[in-house]
Amino acid sequence: MSTPTAPTRPAEPPRPVLDAVFGVLWPDQRRGGRPRLVGAALGVGLLAAIVVPFRDLGVGTFLVLVSVYVVVAIAARDRLDRTMLGYGVLCLLLTTTVVLRDAAWIVVLCLMATFVVGAAALTGARSVNGLLASPAAVPLAGLRGLPWLGRSLTVPGRAAAWWPLVRTIAVSLALVLVFGALFVSADALFAQWVSAVVPDLTLDSVSVRAFVLAAVFGLTTAGVYVALVPPRVDRLTLPPGRVVRRFEWVAPVALVVAMFVVFLGAQLTAMFGGHDYLRRTTGLTYAEYVHQGFGQLTLVTVLTLAVVATVARHAPRATGSDRLLVRVMLGALCALTLVVVISALYRMHVYEQAYGFTRLRLLVSVFEAWLGVVVAFVLAAGLALRGRWVPRAALLTGAAMLLGLAAINPDAYIAEQNIERFGQTGRIDWAYLAGLSDDAAPALARLPEHYQACVVGAAPTADDWLEWNLGRARAAGTPQRPDLPARPDCVSRG
Repeated sequence: MSTPTAPTRPAEPPRPVLDAVFGVLWPDQRRGGRPRLVGAALGVGLLAAIVVPFRDLGVGTFLVLVSVYVVVAIAARDRLDRTMLGYGVLCLLLTTTVVLRDAAWIVVLCLMATFVVGAAALTGARSVNGLLASPAAVPLAGLRGLPWLGRSLTVPGRAAAWWPLVRTIAVSLALVLVFGALFVSADALFAQWVSAVVPDLTLDSVSVRAFVLAAVFGLTTAGVYVALVPPRVDRLTLPPGRVVRRFEWVAPVALVVAMFVVFLGAQLTAMFGGHDYLRRTTGLTYAEYVHQGFGQLTLVTVLTLAVVATVARHAPRATGSDRLLVRVMLGALCALTLVVVISALYRMHVYEQAYGFTRLRLLVSVFEAWLGVVVAFVLAAGLALRGRWVPRAALLTGAAMLLGLAAINPDAYIAEQNIERFGQTGRIDWAYLAGLSDDAAPALARLPEHYQACVVGAAPTADDWLEWNLGRARAAGTPQRPDLPARPDCVSRG
């Protein structure tokens, strides 16, 4: 009699490699393919390849970016709420700088802020770690979303019935681009006919346009995947902090508070002692004195936030007296830090009045002011011992302050302040003013005529409508006086 054999269990399918890499932080969820969204992303890439290369930032770039936002928003429509809509409005406002401002530095900063805010909106991040990880989700989606992209390109049934048409169009466009580029390079008359209808199709330009197409298509598709399958970035948490005894955190914080008090006492002494007192005791002018410590005070503000975060993790809060002590000590530290922030901003203001305004000085002033706002948020959260809202509020406030900086037209503001200082002191850096963007042209045009040749160059070249920009348009409308002879004293004086 034969012994019955136990039924064999079916072998478990091997776990996909990407699932093992991303784990519980970003499960694939086997979401169905979305060929229409992939096709829309391809369309945005084609639009970018036609519009963006060989043009300055302007209307065309804005249209491409808005097209990216629209496709991603369609993917996220099931998750849209008031918070996400608020994020979207802020991103759109930041993006308008490509149309309103010619200064590349502020436009790039605003676009970087748009990316960070948009990534936070798609992931729904609320914690500090989640907000820091959100920008990485979009490039990582190029890897994590490969299975989903494969499902989108091989959708069975009626949804894929139109896919042969898409392939036919793509192949046809590729052939037209290749043969068109060859014919354009071979015949000048044919090239002239083509240039009147379609973009430049030389061999060099085709490679650039192909790169732009791939980059924008990849970015849009990655954004779509993050919108459909957001990673769980808020799970990236630190292990619970070890609770220490009271004196272990009170003693160092008390010493830091004491140092703040002594430092602020020195500030008051310098303020009421006047210039003569500073010269006798330090050998510095007041402008040199206030410039000496701006960077250090900014670093102090950052370190204070780190100290507060560390104490909040390790200080005991089991009893009412523990919680009261945390509020009092950290509240005092934050309040004194706000005074330091005000001192730092005042130092920079005095230094700018003495030595002139620059982009870097203006930008770091805004950054220090934002740090002060974050400290105020931390102070408010500490009083309630609830701070879950602080990271998101800090992100949105920073983006809003950057938008406000763009709104004041920073290059024009810098030019106006330096011209006003020139009228009061006779000191100015003509080379720096001449290097400002076209945004500053209306302010520079208000200089006396005999100084125009110091800063006014050739009129900006005419843009086509796809690279129209308000800053360049206003510069083109200001009077150009390149024929004026420069004054012999048109020499920079700091």
